[in-house]
Amino acid sequence: MSLTENGMTTTHLERYVLRSPKAGTYFRVNDQDQRIENVDSPDTAWAFHSHEGAITHARWMGQIMDETPDVVMLR
Repeated sequence: MSLTENGMTTTHLERYVLRSPKAGTYFRVNDQDQRIENVDSPDTAWAFHSHEGAITHARWMGQIMDETPDVVMLR
């Protein structure tokens, strides 16, 4: 699969997760009650496919939590 973004061709999708700067854990939405919870692995974290989407959600979370999550790009 090839995507064109800003005139450049790429063969992979970007993937970002949100990490707690205090705890060093990652965030996900649990399947049972849709609450945000902490997980140890970025593999099970809530994934975003755009930097803008991850930043937006980090800012929203920062408004209701005592910290704004870090946005981490996975490779």
